[in-house]
Amino acid sequence: MSALLATGARLATMCVSLVCGVLAARLVIGEAGVEWFALLSLLVALPGLISFSDLGAGAVVVGAIATSSDVRRDEQLIELVTSVVRIMLCFAGAVLVTNLVLGLTGGWTLILGSTGDLPGATAGAVVCLLVWVATVSLGIWQRILLGLRRNHLVILLQGLISPISLLGIWIMLSLGGRGARPFLALGTFIATLVVAVLGLVVAHRSTAPLLRETAGRVFHPRRFRSVRVMDVGWAMFAQILAAPLSLTVPRYILAQTASSNELARYALAGQVFFALQALIGAAGLTLWPAFARARAEGELRRGPAIPSLLFGAGAVGATTITVLIGPWFFGLLSNGQLTVPTELILSFGAMVTLQAVLYPLGMFIMDGPGIRFQVLPSLLSAGSTVGLTVLFAPLLGAPGPLLAFAISVVIAQIVPYALYIRRHRDRLYGRPRESIEAL
Repeated sequence: MSALLATGARLATMCVSLVCGVLAARLVIGEAGVEWFALLSLLVALPGLISFSDLGAGAVVVGAIATSSDVRRDEQLIELVTSVVRIMLCFAGAVLVTNLVLGLTGGWTLILGSTGDLPGATAGAVVCLLVWVATVSLGIWQRILLGLRRNHLVILLQGLISPISLLGIWIMLSLGGRGARPFLALGTFIATLVVAVLGLVVAHRSTAPLLRETAGRVFHPRRFRSVRVMDVGWAMFAQILAAPLSLTVPRYILAQTASSNELARYALAGQVFFALQALIGAAGLTLWPAFARARAEGELRRGPAIPSLLFGAGAVGATTITVLIGPWFFGLLSNGQLTVPTELILSFGAMVTLQAVLYPLGMFIMDGPGIRFQVLPSLLSAGSTVGLTVLFAPLLGAPGPLLAFAISVVIAQIVPYALYIRRHRDRLYGRPRESIEAL
């Protein structure tokens, strides 16, 4: 049921995001130009580059909440949440310092590639990251709601980001003129902060007095010492670190060799496929606590093969539709100023399809040993994606990073995960081999 709710919520918010994305793209390209839309797409992607705000320790909170008999009065859970919040606050401080150093030294100009030379690009990046630091500090709400199997609430709240962002872009272009162009992405960052505040309120009401107890302890480390969370967290951190290496770093590698128009085409196609990726991720994440609870209760009967096939088939269907309507849709999206070639759409489709197949496999092995096993394949996949992107981007342009990701995921993750599940069936199912249905 939670998977259906999450998928339904993501479908609804995806439609809203696509409409808002169309309007935002047309507005920015029409009023400011293609190069400013390219800068906007790079700045909005920055949180994905440093998405490991809890260093992976949040996985402990998700698992603890999913298996706790009383989340409101579980002393061990309070200790875990307190420890994870401290890690997130330390991470936010590190991002703050790094952001200021990059702003003062001109590092943002280098990272932003061809768009970094636009007037005010560095200032835009610095201000956006300052707002994101505040958002990181409140990020525990997502882990709590995921553990409660209320991922649909996370998705619905995050669905507010697109309309608020569109409103912010419209206000800045209407009132700020040319001086507001470097800060167009700020609307997205402010919207994300607003959603984080709302999410924290929902999480508090769902678990009170858990977060109140945490707030009273987090700044008193001598009196309330942190507990061990990185025994699983370090492995989760490695996986979370692999995600931006695979999906976000290649975009910035592309920015070093591609023109603003090429980056804008990549961003246009991404309006569809990153929304589809988020839909897949929302449905996939609900499998984690569902598998964990079924395993703990001895009720796990089936493996992840059927969900993987269904996820992959859905991605293939969405890609086919996008190929058919692509010329009309992307022309509408860019106000007729950009075209997205079929090979770029198919490359995005390959990336999303293979990630869809991977999700249920990864969620199925999210117990302690399984999380640790995923470290090496995840890092190998990320490293391979970056290395192949360096080779492919100058030769293939925008499709290069996507094909690099697709090749790496098959070789370094899908095949090893499937073999691991077969090899460790008894532990993963928690039942004798003969009573387990086929993978």
